[in-house]
Amino acid sequence: MSKNTPSKEYIQNLEFYKKMHNEGFRLISGKKRNANEAYDGHSTLAFSKLIRDIIKKNQILSMLDYGSGKGFYYENPSDFKGLKINSLREYWNIEIDLFDPCYEKHSFIDDNKLYDLVISIDVLEHIPSQDIEWVLEKIIGKARKFVFLNIACYSAVALLPNGKNAHINVNDPNWWNKKILSLKKKYLKTKIICVCT
Repeated sequence: MSKNTPSKEYIQNLEFYKKMHNEGFRLISGKKRNANEAYDGHSTLAFSKLIRDIIKKNQILSMLDYGSGKGFYYENPSDFKGLKINSLREYWNIEIDLFDPCYEKHSFIDDNKLYDLVISIDVLEHIPSQDIEWVLEKIIGKARKFVFLNIACYSAVALLPNGKNAHINVNDPNWWNKKILSLKKKYLKTKIICVCT
């Protein structure tokens, strides 16, 4: 598989997530999450202090959030576990682009633009395993200095419109480590931090 020839499952999932963004989705508990809260970027807040440290210590001036969802907290205030911020843009205070192929507002990515830092939080577990290499390469290939990944190694609380669990690619940290290391040889100057939760 490649970005020009992704798997049928990848294409189907893009349509699922577009629908989930617009209509909300069912949870494994039977409840429903409304469209406004569907993939609003809340999980990024858990890493906001760590990402700020990376920015400060490495003279990061530009960042791409790959798989940002709605990116609500880039423009809006949050009080997450005692961290009160007006917005992530203000808190990090660098140039930030958002990309998510399933949310129309952020569905464009400039293929020629590189960033000092690329983050991708709670994204890769949603990608079919046969598409992981090219998606990882796309993420890492956008970074000049740093990549920060967070990957969930457990089932999601969300269900896809077909009734399957939204985390379609649940693997242990060793599996992800091998995938990332297999690409690292091509990107020797890029530092990759991966947190498996």
